[in-house]
Amino acid sequence: MSREEMIALFLDNAGKAAAGVSRATGTTELPRALSEIVPKSAAVYCPDVTALEKAVVGLFKHHVPDYAKADVTVEEVLGGIAETGSIVCTSTGGRAVQASLLPAHHVAILPVDKIYPTLEEFFASLSAAPPTNIAIITGPSRTADIELTLAIGVHGPERLDIIVI
Repeated sequence: MSREEMIALFLDNAGKAAAGVSRATGTTELPRALSEIVPKSAAVYCPDVTALEKAVVGLFKHHVPDYAKADVTVEEVLGGIAETGSIVCTSTGGRAVQASLLPAHHVAILPVDKIYPTLEEFFASLSAAPPTNIAIITGPSRTADIELTLAIGVHGPERLDIIVI
């Protein structure tokens, strides 16, 4: 599978899982993509750890230092899995994996070179032991009760947007 086919498969599968998906061809397009997704009035948590996060943290008028007080988390994620359209969030580099789970809206920035065909290939790519905490997220949070009544956002974000860059 070519890189472009893998990206297309990831975007298709993430969309089927009810995630919002978009592409940005570089860091110059990232502010535009974020402005279309993140409401101007939202309280935004951005970890400000990676180069991509440092490039966008200043875009948010209401940046908050605590994800527990945020409406939206914007963060670069560790990886994406093409076969399922899932993203991989971890606690590496002092990150709190809860930041991807607690606010009602999660915006994941996913570089194309971090998309893997399968979960097995993602784990094989890790140079060291896997991180202590890993969340593999496929679409917004959803759950169903015993009567199969579907509820969105009960155990995590009710909205997930992924920007592939």
